[in-house]
Amino acid sequence: MIYKIAKTELQMLFYSPIAWLVLIIFTFQCGLIFTGSVTMIEKQQAMGYDPMFISSSIFGRLFYEVQNYLFLYIPLLTMGLVSKDLAGGTMKLLYSSPMTNAQIILGKYLSMVIFALVLVSIFIVYVIFSLFAVENFDVLQILTGILGLFLLICTYAAVGLFFSTLTSYQIIAAVATLVFLTFLNFIDRIWQDIDFVRDVTFWLSLPRHAGTFIGGMICSEEIAYFIMFPAMCVWFSIVRLSSRVQKSSWVRNFAKYAGVFLIMAMVAYVSSRPALMGYIDTTRENSLTLTPNSQEIVKKLKGGLTITTYSNLLD
Repeated sequence: MIYKIAKTELQMLFYSPIAWLVLIIFTFQCGLIFTGSVTMIEKQQAMGYDPMFISSSIFGRLFYEVQNYLFLYIPLLTMGLVSKDLAGGTMKLLYSSPMTNAQIILGKYLSMVIFALVLVSIFIVYVIFSLFAVENFDVLQILTGILGLFLLICTYAAVGLFFSTLTSYQIIAAVATLVFLTFLNFIDRIWQDIDFVRDVTFWLSLPRHAGTFIGGMICSEEIAYFIMFPAMCVWFSIVRLSSRVQKSSWVRNFAKYAGVFLIMAMVAYVSSRPALMGYIDTTRENSLTLTPNSQEIVKKLKGGLTITTYSNLLD
């Protein structure tokens, strides 16, 4: 049932011009950024410079710039996932069929996951080109960055799915999704002078978690985040859809939302403890890992550590 719903949703998505428009614009912008980065490297070589870390220089710029405007596309794709069924009355047909609310939501979310795979597959073309054009191409680091963008799109899609269950108006769902995703993208820039608030906003920032993958590091904290946050949004969507059919008190619905949120907060706290974190450095030269000598020095460190940083005002 989940597969059938996902297949139907993808068919409806590609019958409309929105999906094709997003793919065309996304491909065009990625092409502009990638060719611009390659041109810059070629100019440096022509001027006699010896470029370093070419793989991360080209794809790092590509991934970070794509990440900055990626959240603008998702509301267009998710605004009608459930809203159009609520407005058109087709949701009643789904209710009368032998399927559960969870199957409906999971099927619609699976369609977005498949579309996310289609989006990130565009990067494979650039990876194949770089394998022949870049000496000692750091393929594992680049594939890790692609994984981070894929998880980021899936998270955006889960948020959009939830807002689509809140209203039958697609425009309202799109605007609400865009506002919330904008908030999550820029939340790490507010109230940074307060320690506790800085820690909370730093954890909620979606680009920060994807940036770890783009840099070439796979971290257990980021994996837990990209599993728990979409799962929470999907569960919220199931609860919201169930409340439309089975009339229950707001206290019961609030308890369901709060319970899932507390579970996520608990997992987030545990996964963010340094002693419980795991890392995989996928860079070719392990540039994100301390050298053995540095690790030995850190092991001998006793007590606390104070780091003082100075700003270069003339920089």
